[in-house]
Amino acid sequence: MIKSILVCTDGSAHGTAACDFGIHLTQKLQGQLSSLHVLDSRMLEGPLMSDISGWVGAQPFGHQLEQFRNLLQQRGESIVQAAGERAAAAGVAMTTQMKMGHPVHVILEEEAHTELIILGQKGEHADFIGDMMGSTVENVVRSSIKPCLVTPAEFKPFTKILAAFDGSGHASRALHEAIEMSLGLSIPLSILTVAEDKDFDKANQITKDGLKLAQAHNCPATHLVAKGPPYAAILEIAEKHRFDLVVTGAYGHSRIREMILGSTTTQLIRDAEIPIMLVR
Repeated sequence: MIKSILVCTDGSAHGTAACDFGIHLTQKLQGQLSSLHVLDSRMLEGPLMSDISGWVGAQPFGHQLEQFRNLLQQRGESIVQAAGERAAAAGVAMTTQMKMGHPVHVILEEEAHTELIILGQKGEHADFIGDMMGSTVENVVRSSIKPCLVTPAEFKPFTKILAAFDGSGHASRALHEAIEMSLGLSIPLSILTVAEDKDFDKANQITKDGLKLAQAHNCPATHLVAKGPPYAAILEIAEKHRFDLVVTGAYGHSRIREMILGSTTTQLIRDAEIPIMLVR
């Protein structure tokens, strides 16, 4: 059962909703919540700053760089404070921290101290880049060994879980997490297998194997079989049956296949309008 939760905050609408999901899970699972805000060191070290130094001259630029660093620090402190106040208003004690560095690297360093990482689907610049998924999110999900919950910009309490299950190792571990989440939150679980090759007999058997696993944990579950591309079928079933949390394995195919066809994981977290929990 997940008891230690880390939520990543950046001051965006998605970051605020991620905080709310963290508070919700902490309350329901009676766990511990911490938040992390990363001061992106690339803002101070990247090509933009080098260009500015050439425009304004090296000596005055040093002073301006320090001013910019202070502004980042002040903004970060406001974000951290807002997250803490949001949790306190809900009656949840939150440990807050702020660190300087590359966001992906810092988050992955902190994962050793938590059991679940929560990230907003899109970052603070989502209004400027449209529907593009935040690169930090994808890179963390690709590299993290801990379950990652990717959340949309609007918070809604969890009421029904859909676990995508194909019998693989990643999917089996994801189903374990879905079962624990279902029991911990006292909400229903459904297990979905997608028949990519239209082999419904095989898909039905895989789904039944998933049901046996749920039953072994005294977790009542229902099962579904769908056809089509996995990511499209998962999202279609989730919308049709009004699931508000999808749990699935993370990046189950080779990197070469992903480069050519794209991965189910990437497509899910890019297009989903509900939270997606990804498990390795």
